Amino acid sequence: MPNMNGMEFLKAFRVNDKNTKIIMVTTESERHRVIEAIKAGVNNYMVKPFTPEDLKTRIAETMNPAA
Repeated sequence: MPNMNGMEFLKAFRVNDKNTKIIMVTTESERHRVIEAIKAGVNNYMVKPFTPEDLKTRIAETMNPAA
């Protein structure tokens, strides 16, 4: 992204919107990165590369967390 990275975007977005579901898609798989994203308000986290089935699963988990 030209003006900010994904984590900066997430933090800025969450200032005004706490309810929109966000799945972070990234190449960052280190534990501390995942924890940072969760603390910043991400609803789910995916590491590239992934399959269409993986994406479908994450979307279902994010939209229906109790299911």
